[in-house]
Amino acid sequence: MIKVKLIIFMTAVMFLSAAISEADAQTAADQQKTTLIINADIVTMDATRPDAQALAFRDGRIVAIGTEEAVRQKIGSYDFFFDLNGRTIVPGFIESHDHAFMSSNTLLVEDVSPFTTPTLAGALTKIATVRPDKDGWIVAFGADQTLYEEKRGPTRDLLDPLFPNTPVIVYHLSGHGAFMNSEALRISGLDESTPDPAGGFYEKDDTGKLTGYLSGQPAFLPYKSYPSATHAAAVEKSKLSAEFGITTGSELAIMNAFVLEGVYQAVQDPDYATRLVGGYFSTAPDYEEIVPLLKNYETELFHIPFIKTWTDGSLQGGTAYMRNGYHDHTMGKGDSAQGSQAYFNELVLDIYRKGFWPAVHANGDAAVDVALNALENAKTEMGAANTENFRPQIIHAQVSHPEQFVRMKQLGAEPTIFTSHIYYWGDLHFERTLGPENIELMSAMKSAYDAGLRPAMHSDAPVAPVDPLLNMWAAVNRETSSGRIVGAQQAITPEQALAAYTINPAYQFGMEEDVGSLEIGKFADFVVLDGNPVKIDPREIRHIKVYATIMGGRVTYLDTPIYDRVTPLK
Repeated sequence: MIKVKLIIFMTAVMFLSAAISEADAQTAADQQKTTLIINADIVTMDATRPDAQALAFRDGRIVAIGTEEAVRQKIGSYDFFFDLNGRTIVPGFIESHDHAFMSSNTLLVEDVSPFTTPTLAGALTKIATVRPDKDGWIVAFGADQTLYEEKRGPTRDLLDPLFPNTPVIVYHLSGHGAFMNSEALRISGLDESTPDPAGGFYEKDDTGKLTGYLSGQPAFLPYKSYPSATHAAAVEKSKLSAEFGITTGSELAIMNAFVLEGVYQAVQDPDYATRLVGGYFSTAPDYEEIVPLLKNYETELFHIPFIKTWTDGSLQGGTAYMRNGYHDHTMGKGDSAQGSQAYFNELVLDIYRKGFWPAVHANGDAAVDVALNALENAKTEMGAANTENFRPQIIHAQVSHPEQFVRMKQLGAEPTIFTSHIYYWGDLHFERTLGPENIELMSAMKSAYDAGLRPAMHSDAPVAPVDPLLNMWAAVNRETSSGRIVGAQQAITPEQALAAYTINPAYQFGMEEDVGSLEIGKFADFVVLDGNPVKIDPREIRHIKVYATIMGGRVTYLDTPIYDRVTPLK
């Protein structure tokens, strides 16, 4: 009986895809047809109606939701009908800090991340097969000395034998570091006498020799920037996000007009699978010229409310700005922001005056202080009445104290917290970056909720894989990849975890009238799951399967066998 029901469900969803996604069903007339879904376990994230059993949508928006009887009565007739046999529907997941466009460039270079290549030996084998790019460099992405089984990275002594005369750069998984061989260091003009840049450092061994590891973006970006993403790769990346239930992604690394145009063109592609929220780099060379034009690039799918800046680097990379430094000082000093307080005060004030919302990268607690000081200065300079509609975002907030979250609330800021760290780097933070006495400061979701905030969670792809359900599981269970429980007092409820991937980021993005919950008038952005994340055993949340993702009434992902098209029941 279970198998029969599953086949019926898969057939229904398959027809939903055929009925809505095929090119010949994209005319204005077809978009105005009504689709009715019944027998679903719907978590709406609407406080006035938290659950429902049926919904209907037309022209990409929800026209009715509630009991089957009430929905049928409201819509009268319908064109398509689907019985989900008790499957769960939740609002589409919103990835509140992602690099949806720029991370697609990782599809174009050799992937040596620990998620695909667990050992450094395997990574080196892959790197050895790479051919030079158009500039003559060997390029790979994803190295992380803290996650490889060997607990070391591809330093120059390992890269030199592979390529003694060809420059090599292997970008760190965090995006805030890189490994170079000796030839790359030579071409870049880097040697033992080169001073460390502000916000970064050149690692040296016990003898004072450069190891080839360059920590912090100021340490490597001037010499070899990331490869450019392509249109095809960007579209493919959006489809990969949809596989995990993402209906709204983000690109907070729009670093120049070239990238802006690439993002704009990609989102126009009919196969692009998500909405997208953007942030323009405050360090863009064309910043003053392009920022006044940003709103001209907005569409129904592409929204640009933010200007992005960053006060420090990477926690696991050793360049986070920490009040008391790193627990293990060999990880990094943790004593440097990527600019002075005066610099960030002026920058954030300018962002406000330009009419945009600051999105401030801040990993360490001292970096969070710098960000909040800058926001407070801008609020004082502009006046509270002139800033009440601004929604500044603190990105990562990896190490934050309860009083800092209270201060965010006072300043109208919201955090999006990098909860992937709990699972992937939790052991590292327990043992080396923070220590057991401070681990409760990491990804402190409960403290954020206790302060009255609307915290979001994110994966920061490609730093960690896009996986909302894993992030929710980690925030609820606080379990690392080794099974260790870290900062149990910061665990949140499944309902809070789901809110952090739906209604909360919708608010942070200024999109709460359109997405984040399932209500009449909002976009038909939803995910079909094989389990209810707020009802299931919390330990099983990460194992919930995504069956289908629907964005604006269009199926963007479907995980079912291919069945013949059938006539829908009425």
